[in-house]
Amino acid sequence: MKLELDEIFSVIDKVNEAELDSFAYKDADIKLSIKRKGGGVEEAVRPLVSKRVNPVQKSAQAAGGGDKPVETAGGTKAENAENAAGITIDCPMVGTFYAAPAKDKEPFVTEGDTVKKGQVVGIVEAMKLMNEIESEYDGIVEKILVENEQLVEYGQPLIRIREA
Repeated sequence: MKLELDEIFSVIDKVNEAELDSFAYKDADIKLSIKRKGGGVEEAVRPLVSKRVNPVQKSAQAAGGGDKPVETAGGTKAENAENAAGITIDCPMVGTFYAAPAKDKEPFVTEGDTVKKGQVVGIVEAMKLMNEIESEYDGIVEKILVENEQLVEYGQPLIRIREA
């Protein structure tokens, strides 16, 4: 397959519209990589990392509060409080989470593994693009909060780590 120039410009326009700072596509015949320079866009594709604040829990508190469990997309308020302890690697986009590079391969990380900053801990597929999720900290994987091939939402905690 050969990409025509107008198709390449169309991809560039889509990357700009989505405010992504990088885009990569590869198949047997084509390798396309686009990287933007400039400020303010970096957060759109970097893994989101938060300390002790879970966006799902925060919105549940604002909506309901009280002592009764509040059911949210990520579970009950009590479950979210457990997930919020420590550092979480949050999903930067809506898509499907993959714990391993392929079905027949070992997972990127398992609970108890030591991770280094920049190490790939999973993949989120969005619109047939595979986006590597990297750790922002050195630490130990305490809990993997999502299942392999699970649909995930923007800001949803994927992995909880304890800083080393």
